[in-house]
Amino acid sequence: MKMKFPFFLSKWFHFEYWPFWIFYLPVLGYGVYLALKAGSFAYFTATNPNMKFGGAFGIDKMKILTMIDKKYTPKGFLSKKGENSTGILEKMENHEFDFPIVCKPNVGERGIGVEKIDSISDLDLFLQTQKDDLLIQEFVDYRIELGIFYHRFPISLNDGITSVVRKEFLRISGNGKSKFGDLVKENVRANNRISYLKKKYKSKWNQIIPSGITYKLEPIGNHNRGTKFLDGTELINEELVAVFRKIAEPLTGYYYGRFDLKVNSLDDLYEGKNIKIIELNGTNSEPAHIYDPDYSIFKAYKEIIKHMRLIFDISQENRKLGVKPEAFRIVFKGVLQHIFSRKTNV
Repeated sequence: MKMKFPFFLSKWFHFEYWPFWIFYLPVLGYGVYLALKAGSFAYFTATNPNMKFGGAFGIDKMKILTMIDKKYTPKGFLSKKGENSTGILEKMENHEFDFPIVCKPNVGERGIGVEKIDSISDLDLFLQTQKDDLLIQEFVDYRIELGIFYHRFPISLNDGITSVVRKEFLRISGNGKSKFGDLVKENVRANNRISYLKKKYKSKWNQIIPSGITYKLEPIGNHNRGTKFLDGTELINEELVAVFRKIAEPLTGYYYGRFDLKVNSLDDLYEGKNIKIIELNGTNSEPAHIYDPDYSIFKAYKEIIKHMRLIFDISQENRKLGVKPEAFRIVFKGVLQHIFSRKTNV
């Protein structure tokens, strides 16, 4: 019989729940080694010259998405901070999409501040808490959500896909005996979202859920929203590489990162159709398949080191082409501003 731990214990037995700085601490030395070898502690900024700080932080999501062929992206637009729901509705009409929509900070990470909005009343409530520019997108209701890690070299032109993560959304299934709220509390991945989910599903919280009834609690595919990340590297083949080689072709100055996307089927994925890229990340990207609950920590660190080396090697090729890393003092200042802005917006 598989032993079940309380969440506060379980998270320490599974590195997918560890704080970012604890998980990455063992590879800090390797990062210092690469920086010394590169002769720059900001060498990574040369990996993606067309992304701010190489895509390490402070990414303008809308700017990046506009570089991608429109057939691969959801309809969307930028809403400047302070804009009311009337202005957003007018833009939605101009861009020919309606509710539901996804609203997210245009500069943000790890699913923080991302919400699916179903109505104008929900939009008004959401806007009351926002202090930044927002990316407004149509909600894409495709069955499969993936994170695909693609890289290419600027001189050798070698490319490949090194990671595919499949996303399993936070769900509960009724058994005919337990209340909605009890089923939520029993799900370890919902542990940090109880108060949010209780408010969201207030009308159902004390209802007994019949057997065979399943609820998707979260429509946003981020780990901190309860999504389970699964190893999808078995999906990698030459067909898939060819699809992303074509998608990435117009992305000048972009060489490394993860495409977060939705697709209707795996057949569509390999044929390069019905793909909607929700976000494109840079050097801050993780090979997220390592957070599969069955993935060993030793294999995970091996993958992290491999991707750190990729960042280094691509940046070195770009430097041969004349790309200069950002001055470390500017990057350090940017890091402080980024941390401060996140704290003030929480």
